[in-house]
Amino acid sequence: MSCLYLRRDIGEINASCTSGGYMIWVNCCYKEKYTCVKNNLMKYHNVLDVSPYELLLTMTGYELIFIEIENSQSNGFKLLRIIKQRYPIVKVVIVYHDLDSELAIVALRAGAEDILVASANRQKLDSCLSRLHTHKEDIVIDSNISQRERSILPALSIIENDISAPLREEELAKACDFSATYFSRLFHSTMGVTLKQYIIQKRLDLACGLLSADHEKIASVATSAGFKDVSYFSRVFKKHIGCSPGKFRSNNYKETD
Repeated sequence: MSCLYLRRDIGEINASCTSGGYMIWVNCCYKEKYTCVKNNLMKYHNVLDVSPYELLLTMTGYELIFIEIENSQSNGFKLLRIIKQRYPIVKVVIVYHDLDSELAIVALRAGAEDILVASANRQKLDSCLSRLHTHKEDIVIDSNISQRERSILPALSIIENDISAPLREEELAKACDFSATYFSRLFHSTMGVTLKQYIIQKRLDLACGLLSADHEKIASVATSAGFKDVSYFSRVFKKHIGCSPGKFRSNNYKETD
């Protein structure tokens, strides 16, 4: 996939998710299969069909996501767990082709809100959507959040939504209406880590998700996670994760075999 193609898709996905009018479809099957649920969704709703890689790069946590799988052994459940770790409130429906005795319990444990057989008709699909009520949630700020945490929320939001950007301390401080020096001290005392440490951890979290969910080149993963230098990315990754990005990916695939 070219960088130009990916940037175009990301812009489309971000615009769609911001408007709240789209559902997301992710195919985790080994090959394309006919799916009645998908056809009905696309006929009556706004649906974006994306890869696991594109989903992890662009999701905001307020989508309704349909993950198409073959059975309980699918890598789609690994993607589901990654999604739920990053965005616990996001709603995910598993659409399966082959039902086995383990599928329902695996889906439940991984965090799926519902499961649907791929051949389900429109009535069953509508029933599923009714159970979910709506996929757009209002953003609620916890009433117990401290004033210090509130004051750095603009910076946290920028980091969360634009992790691949340079993320300069001066610009993040300006977003919170603080001087860079005061912002640096406030961030450290509030979050328990420095701004640099926080950003690196966020970038590594994304990199681990991308390495687990797709076959993009290491260089592409590094760029997407905000590391402009592949060598630096590899050094930081090994220091914090304990192995190289390539080794991490191969270990993940061995666990799913």
